[in-house]
Amino acid sequence: MLCLTTLRIGECRAPAWGAGLRGRGFATFPALVTLIRTETATVLVDGGYGPAFFKATARFPARFYRWLTPVRLPEDQWLSRQLPCVPDMVLLTHMHADHVSGLMELPEGVPVRASRQAIAHLRGLSDWQALRAACPAGLRDAVLARDPQPVEDGPLVPTGLPGFPEGHDILGDGRLIAIPLPGHGIGQIGLWIPEAARFLIADAAYSRASLRENRLPPGPVLARLGDAEAYRDTFARLRALMHSRPEIIFDPSHCPETAP
Repeated sequence: MLCLTTLRIGECRAPAWGAGLRGRGFATFPALVTLIRTETATVLVDGGYGPAFFKATARFPARFYRWLTPVRLPEDQWLSRQLPCVPDMVLLTHMHADHVSGLMELPEGVPVRASRQAIAHLRGLSDWQALRAACPAGLRDAVLARDPQPVEDGPLVPTGLPGFPEGHDILGDGRLIAIPLPGHGIGQIGLWIPEAARFLIADAAYSRASLRENRLPPGPVLARLGDAEAYRDTFARLRALMHSRPEIIFDPSHCPETAP
């Protein structure tokens, strides 16, 4: 038995063009997390928004973050109100505020995993650098206080996916495999779930439609949020995979088709 549940943990508004979407106005981007339950473990992928986001962005200069991307988080969408149980592990795809804030609603002691590169990068950020990296200082400190451990501690295993041949086995049974998806943020990873044919691709694309229609965010936005060249390469490999393996369901973290 393997069960996946997608939860909406708040949303933000930002210019559609910045994500490569159609239209010149603002678009709503849901913050999606995925709860995965197997017979032996419960794993939460990302945390979405949470009260910690508003606390971390209450004062200047971090308040600019909230102004640039206005966030809405009704209480009935809080992570703690929707989770049926405390997960055995949280996997953070990358260290942006819309992916880590909800983590602070969970009890201390829940193991947290992320890529080694993402953890090391977060540790090295000054307050100003953390804000520019979309993880204001208050969130940076809260994430590091959870002592995240690298997914690379798990064994490297073959995935069977063209373009993404290897990944790190999260549970040790081959059912959840973390795969590097470089380009957005630092050290971004996705999660391949073979028996469900689902690929959680974080922000490597903002929507399934973007992949289908080959609509990339503009170059300056890609460069601002990470490595533009690496993003384009990852995006191209995902598109190739989408065409070669049409049975796979792709789950971007802000996709309206994926959102409940």
